[in-house]
This record gives sequence, structure tokens and C-alpha cells, in this order.
Amino acid sequence: MSEKNNVLDKILVEGKIIKEGFTGIYFRVKGKKLQTSFKIHTEAGGDPELFLAWEKSQEEELQSE
Repeated sequence: MSEKNNVLDKILVEGKIIKEGFTGIYFRVKGKKLQTSFKIHTEAGGDPELFLAWEKSQEEELQSE
């Protein structure tokens, strides 16, 4: 196993909550992927207004593609 995969395996533990450092959005690990929702973010202690602003920016980014 490569060192990169070993590090990812330690980080991407099923059910773990991860706060993304740049945006401040909370994610939950599910099946080696990160997923988020308003509920995940706020239950982890995240600011509801921050999540709504982030979600809006994601929608705008998708529309501009």
C-alpha cells in the first residue's frame, strides 16, 4: 500500500466528521467520500449562515460552467 493511500485511510474513516479548513464547512465521511448537508454542518456545530452562503456559491459555480 502506498503512503498516500495509508494517510487517506486514516483520514477517511466512515462516519468521521471533518471540518474543511478553507471554507469552514463540516463534512461526514461516507464510503471514502465526503458529503455534507445543512443538517450535517449544523449538528457538527457549524454556522447555519455560513453553510447557506457556501451552498449558494456552489450553485452559482455550477451555473457558470
